[in-house]
Amino acid sequence: MGPTDRIDATRAALIVYDACRRALTPADPARRAAMRPVLDAWVTLIGVCRARALPIVYTTPVSRADGADVVLLPTDLSVQTGVPSLTNCIEGTPEAGFPDEIAPRPQDYVYLKRRPSAFYGTGVAELLRVLRRTVLVIGGGATNRGVETSVREAFSMDLDTVVVRDCCWGGDAAAHAYSLDTSMKMYARIRTLEQVRAMLA
Repeated sequence: MGPTDRIDATRAALIVYDACRRALTPADPARRAAMRPVLDAWVTLIGVCRARALPIVYTTPVSRADGADVVLLPTDLSVQTGVPSLTNCIEGTPEAGFPDEIAPRPQDYVYLKRRPSAFYGTGVAELLRVLRRTVLVIGGGATNRGVETSVREAFSMDLDTVVVRDCCWGGDAAAHAYSLDTSMKMYARIRTLEQVRAMLA
């Protein structure tokens, strides 16, 4: 591994993108079992980052119960599927929180997020500037939606980004794979959990 494929822990931060209960510990038993490897990967990644003293930033996708903060824009996908372009958790509900295994600690940072990007309207970008962090480690879901949106925005802010493949998921397998294998490679380094562990060693 060359010096260009390492992560400087003194300049890095971890973004736990939308790894909320609704996604990682859903009520449906089959879906819950399918998501267990992703949750386990998050447990490992967060542990590695804590050991290296990286700031850990959580985002969770929320909307008001009355829907007043949701803009239902007409997109091709929403028309095709009948599903609104934004389907956030209801703010304040258990599903908007995080599984016990990866729950934030007092020293961590938690941001409510009402749009796909980890940065838009959240304060995360400002936090990174205050902490002087210019390298991002990120995972989450959906890979091809919010994670990719955040990675593209991070690139525009000159942030060096590493996407952790094992910590990403998506409901559309083809779109998930294309995002990791093709589209995000223009904006970030895509690495496995074990590779990231070595990069931080």
